[in-house]
This record gives sequence, structure tokens and C-alpha cells, in this order.
Amino acid sequence: MKEEIEGCNTMLPSLRRERLECLAQHRTEEFFLKLEQSQRLQSHLDDLKKSVEDRRISSQTRAVAKRTGYHGFVDWAERISRTHENVLQTTAQVGFVGAGLTYGSIFSASRGNIGLMCYAFALFVCGFIIPTVALALLKWASLRPKDTVFTSPYTWTLALNISTYASVAAVGSAICLLNLTLYLLSFPLDASGQQEDPHLQFSISPSPAGSVSLGGLSLAVGIALFCVITHYVARGWDAFVHDFLRRYAS
Repeated sequence: MKEEIEGCNTMLPSLRRERLECLAQHRTEEFFLKLEQSQRLQSHLDDLKKSVEDRRISSQTRAVAKRTGYHGFVDWAERISRTHENVLQTTAQVGFVGAGLTYGSIFSASRGNIGLMCYAFALFVCGFIIPTVALALLKWASLRPKDTVFTSPYTWTLALNISTYASVAAVGSAICLLNLTLYLLSFPLDASGQQEDPHLQFSISPSPAGSVSLGGLSLAVGIALFCVITHYVARGWDAFVHDFLRRYAS
């Protein structure tokens, strides 16, 4: 494979010179033919380099793969993303829409239990924040260097599964609370026995609901910071500077 890569590297400058000659002599058809050949050759060269790099990474992480089942941090993130991404995205979308609709209902409602609505909003927020942070961490992990060693995949897989189930449970509980507000909606009778329009109910204090949503946000942000700090402590803070400068430059 190395000989093939060297051959491609030798042919590319030659094709480039031929393209320039065709362009100088106004041979348009031949120019585009050489351009197409160069593009195919460059694509083939990129595939060869990627294959060599993948083999190198596989060789370096073979011992880790035998012990953990994953060829490093990136391999774990990519494989876990394929199995969890749809559930996390769907949960986050439902949580976002539910939080927005519930928030609007809290400040415009003329009937119903405001306390239950606030708790439903807090649970929707948790159901949105937790999977969103999980998806962001998986995306960040998949962009790390492929030779990054990962020695505890089972612990983080368990943590991700717990987060997934917790976010699904939060969204489901929020929907149940909204159904409960309908169940508890009552129409009082006036002096003549006619039903009146139901009033707002404040039997449950809405203040703790804010603590629930802020607690979910703090927990998700704390886990994200812990993951990032742990990664750069293990790899060295020069890796953080390198990643920051590379992203800033791009």
C-alpha cells in the first residue's frame, strides 16, 4: 500500500503539469479530462491514507479493544451514538416543544392547577437538557484524536443509559402531570346550581419546580465539565490549547 501511495504522489504533479499545458494551449476537452483524472487519483490517495491511518490506530488500540471491546474513545463514541442518537434526539425535541408550550400556558392560563403545570415545565426542561448535553458530549468525543485511549467504557455507557432513561422518564412524567391537571379540573356550582367557569388552582407551590429545572441543568453542565476536564487532564492541557487554537483558526 505504501508503494501505491508513493505512485499516486508521483502521478499527481505530472497530471497537474499536463493540465496547465492543456490550459495554456486552449485544449479545453483534454484539460477537463486531466482534471477528472486528477480528482479521481486524489480521492483514491485520500482513501489509501485513511486506510493506512485506520490500520495504525487499530494496531495501537488492539490491546484496549481486547479488554474493553472498543478501539479507543472515538470508537466508543461513534458506536454509542449510532444506538442512542435517535432516542436522545426524539426525547430532546419532545422536551423542547413541551417546555415551550407549558411555559406559555403557565403565564396565560385562566384555569387549571398552576403548580402542576410548573412541575411539568421543569420535567420537560430536564427532558430537553439532559439528552441535548449527552448528544453534544458524544459529538465532541467522536471528534477527538482516534488514538485516544478509553479505559472505562462500561461506566460511561451505564451513565449514558441512566441519563437516557431519566430523560425519557422526565418527559413521560411531565405528560402525566398535564393529564393530571385535566383530571383535577373542576367546575364549581353557583348559588343557582349552574356550573361556573373553573378558576386557577394554587394548591401546589410552583417555586420548587424551578429548583428541579435548575438542578437538572446544573447536573448536566457539571457532568459535561467533568468529562471535558477529565479528558484534558489525562491527555495534558497542551491538547486543550491545540484544540482551541485549531477551532479558532478554522
